[in-house]
Amino acid sequence: MLRLFMPPNLAAAAPRDAIGLKVELDLQAPPPPSLLPALALLQRFGAKPAPVLFLQLDRAQLRELMGALRGQPVFFRLDAPARPLLWVGPILRGVSEHLGPPPVAEVPSLRPAPAAASPPPPPRPTPQVTITPLTVDGSEHFLALSLPSRESALYAAALDLVKSHGFALEPSNRKWWLRDRHKVLNFLAAHRTTLEEEFHAEFTVNFERNTARLHLAEIAVEATAAADGFAVTIGLRAGKADATALASAVAANRGYVEDRGEIYLIDPVRLARLTEAQRALAGEPGAAASGRRTHRISAARLTEVQDVLAELAPHFQPPETWRARGEALRNVSTLPPAPVPAFLDGQLRPYQRLGAAWLWHLHRHGLGGVLADEMGLGK
Repeated sequence: MLRLFMPPNLAAAAPRDAIGLKVELDLQAPPPPSLLPALALLQRFGAKPAPVLFLQLDRAQLRELMGALRGQPVFFRLDAPARPLLWVGPILRGVSEHLGPPPVAEVPSLRPAPAAASPPPPPRPTPQVTITPLTVDGSEHFLALSLPSRESALYAAALDLVKSHGFALEPSNRKWWLRDRHKVLNFLAAHRTTLEEEFHAEFTVNFERNTARLHLAEIAVEATAAADGFAVTIGLRAGKADATALASAVAANRGYVEDRGEIYLIDPVRLARLTEAQRALAGEPGAAASGRRTHRISAARLTEVQDVLAELAPHFQPPETWRARGEALRNVSTLPPAPVPAFLDGQLRPYQRLGAAWLWHLHRHGLGGVLADEMGLGK
């Protein structure tokens, strides 16, 4: 896989012919044939085989590289690495306008021009190809999608999307229609983000007005102290919808839940991440998905659980007692020394003092029995 990242200061760097280009190349698999011309150019420009490298190109070199990769979604902005730059025919949005037209080589004439030469006819204007984007109209009851122009690099993927989700083409207006409310809401739950980020779709004012009560269900994490550790609840948050309604939607593979006149869409990708986190906390790899679930977490597992929750919900703020115990688990060297008698302390090695401090920490916080249970020592 090849990814090329344009610098944020492209507008200023291009006139100076000093365009810094970051190149990411997956060297674990042979490149597809469509990338070979571009890879040959990069090698000619001085690139060495490496997963990540940086080159400085002038405008002519970048134009040549774009020509070899025309239509392929491999160009990105360095400050927006998740969204490829959009091709509009031979034009790469955000880049081509800064490169200017390619220079025209002047060929000196070997014979003098005739004295009464008539002026050459004016050149024919080059037809301009207008690329229209994917357009989304409708409401929660129906969708009407206008596919991008056939010249667009996204046309084939957009056509496959509507065909594989039950859309029907209306020949009179060339729109693809989906007229079932349940199917519409499930489609938006699964593909609203895809339409925005991958297809760069335009949503009509009518669609935005008709879907104002649609929201995306969020992942919520709560933790409270318990006698044997902490009670951690992770699940979907959809307005005031209770756990029963969420569990029903998940069990029925329904991509939405309704609450007090509002509709909350359940993104299947987000639900899959939630399910994996619930299985990790429960220690049950085959556990079924649940809209919301509470887990009893012993203090000895705080470090492990903290890593899971940090990936699932980056803004989660654990209780102060959680943070204090977790820090002790992560960095034993920060623990206060154990109250060991002086005659014994003088005989301990540094690592033995750390071990004594660790055992004293477990004793002070009542974690000794918990740790023994975790290690199976109390059985």
